[in-house]
Amino acid sequence: MTQSSGNLSFFEVNGIRVLFVQNSSFLTNIEILTNVGSSAEQPQNQGMAHILEHMFFKGSKKRPGGKAISRAANDIGGKMNAYTSYDHTVFYITVLNDVFEKGFDILADMYNNPLFPPEEFKKELKPILSEFREREDDPENFIMEKALAKYLGDTYHPVIGTKETITSATVEEMFAFKKRFYGGSNCMISIVGGIDEDTARRTIERLFVPAHPVEKIPKFDALYRPDSISLTKPGMQEAHYSLLFPALPVRHPDRYKQDMMSYLLGGNDSALLFERIREELGMSCYGVYSWIMRSDPFSLMGISCGIAPEELNQLHGEVQDQIKRICDSRLEEERLERGKASLRTSIAAKTETSSGLNGMISVPILKGETENPVVKALNEIEKITLDDILSLAQKTFSGPLFHSVLLPE
Repeated sequence: MTQSSGNLSFFEVNGIRVLFVQNSSFLTNIEILTNVGSSAEQPQNQGMAHILEHMFFKGSKKRPGGKAISRAANDIGGKMNAYTSYDHTVFYITVLNDVFEKGFDILADMYNNPLFPPEEFKKELKPILSEFREREDDPENFIMEKALAKYLGDTYHPVIGTKETITSATVEEMFAFKKRFYGGSNCMISIVGGIDEDTARRTIERLFVPAHPVEKIPKFDALYRPDSISLTKPGMQEAHYSLLFPALPVRHPDRYKQDMMSYLLGGNDSALLFERIREELGMSCYGVYSWIMRSDPFSLMGISCGIAPEELNQLHGEVQDQIKRICDSRLEEERLERGKASLRTSIAAKTETSSGLNGMISVPILKGETENPVVKALNEIEKITLDDILSLAQKTFSGPLFHSVLLPE
């Protein structure tokens, strides 16, 4: 049976959930999503989901050999990649409509029938370790990882893992991790593009294996511990500053209000933080911004900035003043309307391509949303009032605060 929600279709093929949207594009974007990420890992295998992401590309039953999958995608002009997060993993390919079946076959085969050859595994650890070093070398990522580890405690570890867990990973552990979590009820296929639904159904039925039982990801409550850290790092000139607060969970009904509150505080060059710190005071930062990241294990609101070290104290005072401003009284009506117009345009702009639209809708549907996520977001944003902004600011900024600073050595 097919259910429609706006222009979305939901159906099931071979026990796998499918999300389908037809548009007028020449291109179709295919995603295979798994409702598992680094939060499912144990201390001894941290980084396994990310290692698996790499190894899926290193040969399958139909396409053995480390180069075969990439070459097959390139042969049909497909643009193929993947990513791993705290609570989900996505493999995707964008292809011309007339080679949709070939593109789907490549993605489905690598997902369902990976070989994980030991010789490719040994080689692939080297670029993974390179990625680890790059993240450690990046000042903003370096201080954020240290802050999250202290703020969230044992409920957090980096998606990429540690040097020790990467180098000690084994092929046997990869097969075991995949068997536990990948496929079945944890899996969803999402297709957006110019093909018709019947073509999508027939292709999935023929090429995607029937579901097999998998384990659900254990749920746990994140701990947010107020604290602060100040670290140094050689080879830097800029200081890096951030504040962290707990944010509303993934499916909370007030999440759109919190998103708008964050946007008005630091979402663009008309936001409170940017106008005060960059435009009015002319402080030496390229940008100061607020952001929200939501996942099943934890959700965060952050305020981040890179700035001259001698201006850190002034920056912290100004950030606190703007937080106090948004918590103490209602903002101006025109500021809210300006923010609504800007945010709604940014959301709509991302949907102009098949890959952009799929990226906007697939993960919310994977996490349990039943309405069109884009339409819902645009509608909910329009309903937000100044009282909503005030209420969500007071709620958000009363939570446990974590303050981190990274200074040049």
